[in-house]
Amino acid sequence: MRIPEVVREIAAGSFSGIVVGIVVGGFGSRLVMRLSAIAAGSGVQGVTTANGNRVGEITVGGTIALIIFAGVFTGIFGGLLYASVRPWLAPFARWRGLIFGLGLLGLAGSLILDAANSDFIVLRPPLLNVAMFAALFLIFGIVIAPVFDRILRALKDGSVVSGALGFLGVVLATLFVGLGLLSGFSALLSSPTTFDLINLLMLGLIVLGLAARALGPRLDSIPWRLGSYGLLTAALLVGAAYTYGSVVRILS
Repeated sequence: MRIPEVVREIAAGSFSGIVVGIVVGGFGSRLVMRLSAIAAGSGVQGVTTANGNRVGEITVGGTIALIIFAGVFTGIFGGLLYASVRPWLAPFARWRGLIFGLGLLGLAGSLILDAANSDFIVLRPPLLNVAMFAALFLIFGIVIAPVFDRILRALKDGSVVSGALGFLGVVLATLFVGLGLLSGFSALLSSPTTFDLINLLMLGLIVLGLAARALGPRLDSIPWRLGSYGLLTAALLVGAAYTYGSVVRILS
């Protein structure tokens, strides 16, 4: 694959991640929180959550924060990760989005399904909350695949606008990954949390995946392909171990 193609895919990952992240991560998580508050019953209405909001209240500030952090930031993460592993998802054809969503849940599910978050204790039943938040990962994967393809086609039309957008998307991705790596490695020097380690793992996959894409045919040999699938599987198993342990503690 030529470098310009990789550049376009990086930009498509940034923009598709933001779009899908805002819809699924931002507004989707707001909907899940609202349903969780309703299911918890009247006894917990008004109780302060871990992020300082009150159960049952929908505020403009809280919604904007969700759109920015659960939407834009996590969306860019997911979009760039999808761009980096897209060739490895190709064998799954129409199911590639679902497979990516399942992989994303295993890899990063513990960042949301955090057993240390007191909200999973206050808001009952825990199984419903786990299922709803887990579903957001799957929906993100299912939606990101067609949105990414559509944005990538738009960036290939050769116009000045598409060129400018492609440049902007790459700048966003570079800043996001660069600052993320800087923050992650800084955390390693002190007391890294699970959040830091999983973020570094995902950033590492993004960088390695895109680097492999840039090298193109040189990595198409069977040993390299098998090795890359093995690396992805190992990373997924590490993340899935954290996610599984966290879910077990929430439900116990």
